[in-house]
Amino acid sequence: MNKILLALVLCFPVALAAQSADPPIDAPRRVVAVRIPNNRIQINGTLNESEWGLAMPAANFVQQQPQENAAASERSEVRFLYDDNNLYVGAMLYDSEPDKLITNELTRDFNARDGDLFVVVLDTFHDRTNSYSFQTNPGGAIRDMQSYEEGRTNNANWDTVWSMRTAVTPQGWIVEQAIPFKSIRFPVTEKQVWGLQLFRLIRRKNEQTVWSPVPRQFNQFKISYAGTLEGMEGIQPGLNFRVTPFTTANVKRQSGVTKSDADGGFDLKMGLGANLVLDATYRTDFSQVEADAQQVNLTRFSLFFPEKRQFFLENQGTFQMGPSAPNANRNSAQQVGPPDMLPFFSRTIGLSPETGQPIPIVGGVRLSGLVGRTLVGFMNIETEKETVAGKPDRPASNFTIARVGRQFLTNSSASLFYLGKERGDDANRLGGADFHLNLMRRMDIEGMWMRSGKTGIGEGSAWRSSFVYDLDLMRYAVTYLSLGNKFRDDMGFIPREGVDILTASALRRIRPRATYKWIREYRPEIEYSRYTRDVVGGVETRTVTPMLNIDFADLSQLSVVYRFNEEALASPFRTPSGYAVPVGRYRFQDGEINALTSRARMFSWTGGYRFGDYWNGSRRGFTAGNRIRFSSRLATTVSYGRDRLSLPGSSYATNLLQVRADASFSTRMFLNAFIQYNSQNHQVTSNIRFDFIHHPLSDLYVVYNEVRSTNGAAPASRALILKLTHTLSF
Repeated sequence: MNKILLALVLCFPVALAAQSADPPIDAPRRVVAVRIPNNRIQINGTLNESEWGLAMPAANFVQQQPQENAAASERSEVRFLYDDNNLYVGAMLYDSEPDKLITNELTRDFNARDGDLFVVVLDTFHDRTNSYSFQTNPGGAIRDMQSYEEGRTNNANWDTVWSMRTAVTPQGWIVEQAIPFKSIRFPVTEKQVWGLQLFRLIRRKNEQTVWSPVPRQFNQFKISYAGTLEGMEGIQPGLNFRVTPFTTANVKRQSGVTKSDADGGFDLKMGLGANLVLDATYRTDFSQVEADAQQVNLTRFSLFFPEKRQFFLENQGTFQMGPSAPNANRNSAQQVGPPDMLPFFSRTIGLSPETGQPIPIVGGVRLSGLVGRTLVGFMNIETEKETVAGKPDRPASNFTIARVGRQFLTNSSASLFYLGKERGDDANRLGGADFHLNLMRRMDIEGMWMRSGKTGIGEGSAWRSSFVYDLDLMRYAVTYLSLGNKFRDDMGFIPREGVDILTASALRRIRPRATYKWIREYRPEIEYSRYTRDVVGGVETRTVTPMLNIDFADLSQLSVVYRFNEEALASPFRTPSGYAVPVGRYRFQDGEINALTSRARMFSWTGGYRFGDYWNGSRRGFTAGNRIRFSSRLATTVSYGRDRLSLPGSSYATNLLQVRADASFSTRMFLNAFIQYNSQNHQVTSNIRFDFIHHPLSDLYVVYNEVRSTNGAAPASRALILKLTHTLSF
């Protein structure tokens, strides 16, 4: 049965290939920026300066959705001016019903697809690979982003200095931007030619439009489909030198003892040449970072939590080998599982591998960027020794990651890399090579080989290969990963060691006209995965997963997943209730249904139902959530999940309650509260954060954290933290 299903996975797309021709694409779009005298443009959202009339607009946007390559239903015109210091963007986004524009939130790095949206994407080196983007909504919220390898990795935590204002008029809405040349990197040449993409989302219609046509299965960061921005001459990128000193003060009460202290440090950023950036940090502090969203772990393996610390998120594409790390996605009804392997996972730095508690970072340096088409990445971080109550101190750790690569063709690359962790007498060192080959902008072939050495274990190797073919109506992928028994990667995320993993999937996109008014797309998919390990004498895990995802016209979503599981246990597995599942081979089935309504509405809902077998017992569970957007300045979200496990002689229930409130007093002042109850660890945790952006890239944070035990196992711990940063740019 499994062999038949695997054959269907591999052959399913081939039968449909003839139906998936590329849509017609116009000749490359181009627009010219016009030079003006310095300081003639005032960023106020009006476009009333006469200089705007000198520039011909980028216009004639086309739809990605709902009707690919059809003319946009609302007109958009975007003009470009520049002087010695700034690139100016002026967009007139016409709208026949401006009173129906949707502004979902005002926070910096807002959730982009929840309301009307305008995006400028700049490929400043015109390498058709990497880009910057500058995004806003009608309320004037700011979101800036770095994108690597045509959107394989997108970093919304990259922040730079730029100015922007919006205004809603009877004709639509206006966006006026000033992007300082010192805030971005580009070649030092007399004449500049940049890749350019413009994107607009008309949220009430769920209509996505682009200036330079892109097939609808890709997003606006597929920069090889971009047009060009021309006409800029005699501009310089500037020093790109920033220093951000900070100071912190806190009062903590833990185990009945109250302590207070203060500290300080700095972050430094300096441009070297056209596209190399040197970052340095001393006494690095992450006290302002939002708490992790808790999870209930019903598996045998470690949970995955995405990185949230800004220092490690900036330029993360430079240090990405193999698959990209998944991030929390609030706009997907389908749950994304943890990766099988990430060679470098930055959460291994500054967090204890034993307790998960923060370990102070003494300092570090990072060099990243491009020299021509050569990629350069180097990072070294030193942490303090780890102090654990009642146990000897653990030595300080030093982390090193180095990578050098070469880009070739349109969006392909190959690199060599090194990872090393030194902790007292214990060391783990790893070297490897990887490549990514992109063909016809739709086919990706990847390969990786690694060799590791670890104190007390010895040397081991691992390799990975993958193939992805993404056409208009179908996508299929095959990946094989082999992890040797002695392969160790202390700087990565690897849930299972000493295992070979095969995964294969096929996806079909169906867009019938008969239901198009209500349903945009059906995506049936089938996925096969097999984990083999010597210790169980062959297959440890085998899963066949048919699934169906449905996208509705208003961006509501529904997913249905069913799994045929086979699991082998070489040693007993202890469930959260304490029941030990005996050694043996198990075959069972389970499934889930998840749905969410459009977050563009005032009231939006999420829900999920889980059912089926759980090893030699059963599992039933559900999740229900509601978000209320009172206005663009205030929203609350409540989510509750419960699972009940029934096993021989044992019954157990888990509960997870999460309450969130997000308030925006302006586009520069925010208050967020996140309260969670997890019955698995018997704790209520609270994280309340106030952020005032008093100067560009400069913040005043006030943070309150509390952990309270629900079973009286420990007294409540509390912390009040004040942090002040101030960025100086040159």
